Parts: sequence; C-alpha cells; structure tokens
Amino acid sequence: MNVKKKILNDLTVALEKSGFDKALAEIAYPPDDRLGDYSTAVALKLKRAVDNQSPMEIAKVIEANWPKSTYISSTKIESPGFINISLSNDFLQESIRKIVEEGEKYGTSEVGKGKKARVEFISANPTGPLHIGNARGGPIGDTLANVLESSGFDTLREYLNNDCGNQVLELGRTLATKAGFIEEKMADLVYQGDYINDLAKAVKVRVGDVKGLSKEEIIKKSGEIGVKTLFEEIVKDIKEIGIEYNKVYHESDLQKKLPGVLRDLESKKLLKKQEGAIWFAPRNEFLKDKDAVVIKSDGSYTYFGSDIVYHQEKFESGYDLIIDVFGSNTAGHVPKLKALVSSLGFNLERFKVILYQFVRVKRGKDVVKMSKRAGNFVTAKEVLDEVGKDAFRFFMLMNQPSTHMDFDLDQAKNKSADNPVYYVQYAHARAGSILRKSQIDFSNANLKLIKEKPELRLIRKIIKLPELVEDISQNFAVHLLASYSIEVADLFHKFYEEIQVVSEDVELTKARLSLVSAIKITLANSLRLMGVSSPETMEKSGV
Repeated sequence: MNVKKKILNDLTVALEKSGFDKALAEIAYPPDDRLGDYSTAVALKLKRAVDNQSPMEIAKVIEANWPKSTYISSTKIESPGFINISLSNDFLQESIRKIVEEGEKYGTSEVGKGKKARVEFISANPTGPLHIGNARGGPIGDTLANVLESSGFDTLREYLNNDCGNQVLELGRTLATKAGFIEEKMADLVYQGDYINDLAKAVKVRVGDVKGLSKEEIIKKSGEIGVKTLFEEIVKDIKEIGIEYNKVYHESDLQKKLPGVLRDLESKKLLKKQEGAIWFAPRNEFLKDKDAVVIKSDGSYTYFGSDIVYHQEKFESGYDLIIDVFGSNTAGHVPKLKALVSSLGFNLERFKVILYQFVRVKRGKDVVKMSKRAGNFVTAKEVLDEVGKDAFRFFMLMNQPSTHMDFDLDQAKNKSADNPVYYVQYAHARAGSILRKSQIDFSNANLKLIKEKPELRLIRKIIKLPELVEDISQNFAVHLLASYSIEVADLFHKFYEEIQVVSEDVELTKARLSLVSAIKITLANSLRLMGVSSPETMEKSGV
C-alpha cells in the first residue's frame, strides 16, 4: 500500500496524456499539511521544455488529464505551478483495515524481489575493545539490512576482521612486554589502558612456554593471540547490540589470495613499481595522480591490498548491491575503492558507501572523556551496560550518519517523554493496554465513523510507512525511521489526550480500536526494522 507510488503512477499517466515527458514525474510532500497530502512541482520542471506556456498553464493541462479515482478527494493548483493532492476520507478510513489485515507484513514491499545485497559494517579495529565510534556503524548497517530484507532483497550481513598488519605486531610487542616475555621501554609501547594488562595475562597463559622462540616469533604469536581474543570480545559486544553476521572474513585469509589477484592486475597494467613498493595506479577519475600502495617497500601488504581481494570477491559473488558502512576517518579510502571497482570493469551503480561521523558521549552537559579500561576512548560495552540495547540502537539512529552526534547517557536512561526511545515504546505499550482492557471484537468495525481531525491526522502519518521503507531501501537514510516513529508516537499521545477511545457508543469504540490497532502495528514494525523491542507493558511515566 505505497500511496506515494500510486500517485506517481497517476501523474505519469497524466503527463503522457498531456504530451509531456513522463520521465520528469516526481511526487513530494507539501511544506504545510493544510496544502494537501502530496505535491508535485513537475510543471515548474516542464517550463524549460514547453514553449509559450507558464507553469500554471502546464499544471492546468496536467490536472485536466489526471486519472479519475476514488482515493483522491482533490487536486489543487497553487502558484507558481504546484499541484497539491489530497486523499479522500473514504480511502484513509479503509486504510486502517488494510494495515490491521497485513499486520507484521505492513510496510514491506517487493521492490528488491529477485535481487541480492550485501552490507559490510563495523569491521572494528582489532587491537582494542569495540569503541563507541565504531559501534555507531552497527545499528546503521543492521537497520539498513533489515530494510533491504523487508523490501525483498536477499541480504548478507558481513564483517571484516583486520587480523594482520603492523598494528597487530605492535599489539604483540606491547603484550609480550607486559607478559614478561621480552623487554621493551614502557614509554615506547603503542597500546595502553587496563584492557592491555588483562589481555597480557590471558596471552601469557595461551602462549605458554616461549623457550626456543625468537623475539620476533614471540611478538608475532602474542599479537595473533591478542587480536583473536579481542575479536571474540568484539563479537560478543556486537551480539549484545542485537547483530548477527552471516559471514565473517579475516584479512589474513584474504592476503593469501592477494598474489594471484595482483598478477591479474599487473596483466591489466594497473600496477607500477616505484620507490621499492608496488602501487595500484589506474589513472582514472577517482584517484587521478594519487596512486595507492599495495605492497610496501619492506614486502608487507597494505590494508588496501586486502581490500582489492575482498571487493573483487564481493562483485564476483553475483550480488546486485554492495554496501560499505565506514567511519568518516576512512573517507580517504573511498576513492581507492571506487577506482578499483571501475578499473575491474564492475558497475559503480552497484557500489554504495555510507560514511558516519564521530560520537561524543555525554552525561547531561558533561562530556565523558574516556574509559579507564580502554585508556583513551569510551567503549561500546560501557554504554550498552548502562543504557541497554534498545536505547543504544535508537539513539545511534536518530541523527543523519554524516553528522556528528552526542549520546546523552542520562537522557537514554530517563523514563519520560524526554527519552525518544522510551516515548515511542510507551506509545506502543499504551496502544496495547487500550486493546487489552477493552476486550471488544472490532473486526467488523464501521470505519466511516473515524472523522475527527486527530484521527485522520494519525492515519495520514501511519499510511506513509510503506513508502518510507521503500525510499530508505534506495536512499539508505535509516535515520528517517527513528524520526518517523517519534512523529507517530507524538500524534498518538496527543490523540489519546483528545479522543476517548472506549465509550458507551459501541460502534464508534470498535472503529477507534481498529485505529489503535493500526497504530500499534505501525509502531511495532518501525521499531522492529530498527532492531528495537516493542514492549506490551511499560512502567507508567510522565508521557
């Protein structure tokens, strides 16, 4: 029941009948609800292509050819050439029944049916606990995967464990020193924090006897065991966020395949030797004259080298959509990946990258500087333990990924309207309470009795879930789900204050219970897409 798409189809028909370019058809929302439910500015776009006709005149021609229907009550032209569309009350009323009938399926679509998508997200630094900055990518990537699945895509969630490289050796040097295997100046050790001391104790036990091993072998072994132990801890934290991966890749495995892949790139003249190193040098519009090192002068592989193997596998796996969810600190890596994808002959339209900004943790007005355990950052586990999975996920989704965000611990724990996730969950619980207490069968309700402004305003909002989900499956703006659920909850709480749901009028009560049921379904489905629970009961608050 995608109303926006339905109106777009009607507009396309009207444009074709009018002799205008139907490819220009687009539907938006008017800035003011009083203007209508939907709007199109296509007449303004057509002005450039149509001679001797003003946008107002073009709009009149389009309106005259608009298909007749019962779901639209009116189309009105507004200066300088907008066409505003209003839905009929009959359609709004009947929409309640359709939402209730669809239940858990409400909001789903088949826009991605027959297509496959894979989403890589988090892929945290393996040399320390999962920090709050990396963890932001979890709810973003997982929610996007949920939306793609609900839109018909066969979706793969994947994680890359960067378990090799210089950072692992430095971790091994730190751990081997702390474990007493080797001697190094403490000031020269890269990694600090209480977690290092705890990890060193575990590594000492797991490494065991180091007699007969060289210093380099001890460092290597300590590093390997250290990142494996930390990876197990990171995976545990990720599961507490509510995320389960379909596939985990390890950089060490990818690097084993790199020599063969590099030979192929060399045959395509995409590599060059310079300053003792091997460079990826496609000379296309993405990197221009900025080449990327694949093999360093000491013979070791770079992170980008592993990504060459990884992304080639992604594109050769038969998936229609490849999505990387990265922290903004890796923005410089994106042109390299686009250059790679383009050079290998893959369609760049299949490749999407979402960059998310940093997270600042606050307690009211005070900034939480760092974790004692981690040393120089706040861990995801500390925040999770304090606020819980639901608040963690919801708060991470409230802001556009490209903007910096503040995570207020006090707000996330507050059981009042000041806490957005509590506000939305309480709306769902309130709807459930109304339905349970009424004990009335509303399956045969006369929905034409739903006429009041607060009621119709709510219907207009809840019928937008299917179009929102479909839009997100194409624009990846998952933060819109959080704001949408808050808007639905806000309208429902106001409705509850203004409208008596259960009254002596049995028929009116049935109709309003149907509306409450549709609202409950909309909230539950929105929360489920975000990976947030929808409680049936909640402690009474100041909502």
